[in-house]
Amino acid sequence: MKHVILMIMDGLGDRPNMELDGKTALQAAIKPNLDFLSSHGTTGLMSPVSFGIRAGSDTSHLSILGYDPHKYYTGRGPFEALGLGIKLKPGDIAFRANYASVKNGYIIDRRAGRIQNTVDLSRELETEIDGVKFIVKSGVEHRAAVVIRGTELSDMISDTDPHSVNSRPINTKALSPEADFTACVINKFLERSRKILAKHPLNQKLVSQGKLPANEIC
Repeated sequence: MKHVILMIMDGLGDRPNMELDGKTALQAAIKPNLDFLSSHGTTGLMSPVSFGIRAGSDTSHLSILGYDPHKYYTGRGPFEALGLGIKLKPGDIAFRANYASVKNGYIIDRRAGRIQNTVDLSRELETEIDGVKFIVKSGVEHRAAVVIRGTELSDMISDTDPHSVNSRPINTKALSPEADFTACVINKFLERSRKILAKHPLNQKLVSQGKLPANEIC
């Protein structure tokens, strides 16, 4: 019986670096195990969505597993939630979130210094607002999953991550009339979470040590 091992080098690609004499980081790295596997197997490049498109991990994995990302794409939230052991139910809205650092009203680090172990923070953020339950689970470093569970929820809402530093935290907006309630309850959660995170002992300890606090989730 033959065995096949499929290795997907997600995010391993890079560009040539002048500091590495024109090599990519992978070309310059010492990697005897990968060299052995590649020399005894078959390697290749794949355009999971379409040629020339720099696809993200979520759309790429969907495509590799046989799902058309144009049809089945749901965002990163469900992947993050399922990976952290949250059992999703019909009607749930799942988000992939980051803990970030805010100072004087501006985001100064979107990853809160790549903080470790935010389990206590996530536990404190779990709550219920206007009949909607908020489930928060910590992932690796600054990452987390937020799942909202209730009735008449909509995923037609805008992002809350400005995707840049020196920007103010932003609230979500409804992208359709049926999403007004969802946007409202999420913004209430963000307002409540900021107060909880600012007073949390872990963040107060980090600030006293001159480190970045995780005082925003977006």
